Amino acid sequence: MELTNVFALRSSCRSYTDQQLSEEELTTVLNAGLQTPAAMGRFDKLRFVVVQDEGVLEALNSSFAAATGNEAAYPTYHAPTVIFVACDSSDNLALQGANAACAVEHMALAATDQGLGSVYLFGICNVLQGSAQAAALLQLPVGFQIVSALAVGHPTAPAQPREPDPAKIVVTRI
Repeated sequence: MELTNVFALRSSCRSYTDQQLSEEELTTVLNAGLQTPAAMGRFDKLRFVVVQDEGVLEALNSSFAAATGNEAAYPTYHAPTVIFVACDSSDNLALQGANAACAVEHMALAATDQGLGSVYLFGICNVLQGSAQAAALLQLPVGFQIVSALAVGHPTAPAQPREPDPAKIVVTRI
């Protein structure tokens, strides 16, 4: 697919089929994440954790629901795969966010290119960031914390292309 078409089709998908990603689809998404830039070239400050185990996803969603008091919440949208991006907690917070955002967007674009749906997950990461249970479930090394995540799966409906809307974001040319 042409890059401009990927941009036009990239959107947040919150409804997935039960079909798990193929190994080829997952590898393509992960490889895009592995090609992300990292601030000051410090790739050792990043970790990806791929969760496809339904029990682990259920436990993370339940922890979120309990922490927020919203028992109906399911912040991973029943996606069959969630890729968490963890960063070294000693790193600058702005760099953690920038590194994670770049990696997630690379993976989201690769998912779109394959006809997969994805959605950037910030809420679950924000709520569970300091959770020892979440860190254990995600097998995070000591000193790492979840910063962001990407839910990925086969969408229940295909993405529809969008036209750029210059009214959405103010652009100042100097």
